[in-house]
Amino acid sequence: MNRPSQTALALIGVLLTLVTACSKRDKVVGIGDDDPEMAAAIAKAQQTLPQFWQVFDKREHGESNFVLVVRITDKGRIEHFFTTDFERRDGKTMVTISNAPKIVASVKLGDRIEIPAADITDWSYMRDGKYAGMFTMKPRFKYMPADQVEAFKKVMADP
Repeated sequence: MNRPSQTALALIGVLLTLVTACSKRDKVVGIGDDDPEMAAAIAKAQQTLPQFWQVFDKREHGESNFVLVVRITDKGRIEHFFTTDFERRDGKTMVTISNAPKIVASVKLGDRIEIPAADITDWSYMRDGKYAGMFTMKPRFKYMPADQVEAFKKVMADP
């Protein structure tokens, strides 16, 4: 396995642990979508989603390791999932859930579902050894150990 693939897998593993957002009554610790910094990060990811799709479709500079983060809401509970197997066709975005749920019960690991664009809450891809996107990671920095923050900043194109 090459170095970018190893880095991507390690980063996705760490992100899977950190990306879950939930309500106060859940035991999983996360930042809610209503947190002002997180809401701004999600808004930025959604505003720049056309840029992501443009790069995804053309891949003119060797871009790889494309990831979409999607929000699933189930009975008032919210959980965010990584998807690395996705496609757009006929105006629809189909994704495959890439991590096991901890909060919601309406999806499971490996489910293939249609996701509305409004429920895409972040995106990333690798170019030249750095990740573009990852907007929702920055609001988490204040809750992470300094060494983890530095590790993320080293692989982010815009830390």
